[in-house]
Amino acid sequence: MAATSGLESAGMWKAWVVLCIAEARRMGLTPVATSQLHVILYLANTLADLFGVTRVRGRVLKRGEYPFFPDVQREIDRLAFAGVLIVEHVEFGAKGHMAAQYGLGPQGAEICKAMLAHSQEAQRTARLLRELVSACFGRFLNTRTDIGSVDANYGNATVAPGEVVDFSEWSTDNKNMEVAHYLIDHLRKLRPDAQRDGVRLYCDYLDRAMAET
Repeated sequence: MAATSGLESAGMWKAWVVLCIAEARRMGLTPVATSQLHVILYLANTLADLFGVTRVRGRVLKRGEYPFFPDVQREIDRLAFAGVLIVEHVEFGAKGHMAAQYGLGPQGAEICKAMLAHSQEAQRTARLLRELVSACFGRFLNTRTDIGSVDANYGNATVAPGEVVDFSEWSTDNKNMEVAHYLIDHLRKLRPDAQRDGVRLYCDYLDRAMAET
């Protein structure tokens, strides 16, 4: 059962990655750097309920300045090796670490088109990722990915580095959703007729919080 669940998660991650890069390309925002992609995927997981999207995972290891999923990176590498994604640039960092920047290959575009044509879940996921790509790149993600200290879940002071941050995998404790709903309710009181998009409001919160660090 665990192996089957793992395979299903890998398939969902691949779908999310392809949809994310496709939405970024549609807005003229490719290539997308490794760190940017992981931040978008993490935020999509934490805010999935706002768009009725099935969360792939509700936990991440707290390590580093931004949420990073090693197993997801392996799936991203497979997509690039298969030509679904295109590695447009590679940056070499300290200790031999490499960070790629990804675009969408022709095969990836066809896969994306097929998913959107046959799956309402894919359509909802694409809308969620579209909002996140637009909101994040329109704010902090152009220059910074270090959301770790200010994100409501990942920055939770009660979770030590090296421990697992649980955002509703085993509980109902998703602090990102709590902040998003608080901001929605606050805006509703100030401007009853205003559009209340929790994704954009949460990204506004991150942008302001990071500007103060």
